[in-house]
Amino acid sequence: MKKTYFKERTAGSHSGFTLVEMLVVITIIVVLAALSMMGIGRMRDSAYKMTSMKNLSQLQTANVSYATDHNGRFVAIRANDDKGNPTRWFQNPEYIENLAGSILDKSGKQVTTIPLGLMDPKVVRARKSEYDKIYASYGMNDTGLKLGGDPYLDSGNSMELVSDLSRSMAFSTAIDFRVTYNSRFNWKLKDQLDTRQAPGSVGAMAYRHNNKALVVYFDGHVGEISQAEMKAIDGKGGKSNPFWRPTGQ
Repeated sequence: MKKTYFKERTAGSHSGFTLVEMLVVITIIVVLAALSMMGIGRMRDSAYKMTSMKNLSQLQTANVSYATDHNGRFVAIRANDDKGNPTRWFQNPEYIENLAGSILDKSGKQVTTIPLGLMDPKVVRARKSEYDKIYASYGMNDTGLKLGGDPYLDSGNSMELVSDLSRSMAFSTAIDFRVTYNSRFNWKLKDQLDTRQAPGSVGAMAYRHNNKALVVYFDGHVGEISQAEMKAIDGKGGKSNPFWRPTGQ
């Protein structure tokens, strides 16, 4: 007869987990949950980035459409309306119509309120002050560009004057309606989702997507840039570099 090599279960034995086994299982669950949360966070950030890049592309597409209708001139960053009132690019009704469509108020005027879907989702999610305003998400290049005049029709910069469409920045993630060379490093991590109330926020570019700013160029392509890469631009002309000075003037 062959021998058997197992012990029969005694009356006092049981099939439950020991304390050590339970601790091991709990540890594994915690680790898996942490990894899952990290993965979800990365996926969310990636989705935010893609949405923001799409929004920037739409901003410049609307800008080109505006120029097509206005003698080749892009929307002015600042100008006066037909009544002499000072306005900014995101308040120009014709530009907003190109961006968000024709939406009229009760008096028949184009609505200049921009939908939340065209804001930076990372800003919207934070729900900080002015998160629902376009200038909390994106700003227009305000370096080396004509400021505008009166009226809208002949106030922006001519497409013909932009010497390098693929290298010149039109809009970027920001915490102000404009982005300036002098404020390229004023954005701070602790202020990343605050808007114009943040110290040093005037004209500041926002490096809020994995420590990079998202940028759309005048030719419509979208990219990203880190502060280290911005310093490299400083070494290649700085304020006179085509990135900052589209017209070369």
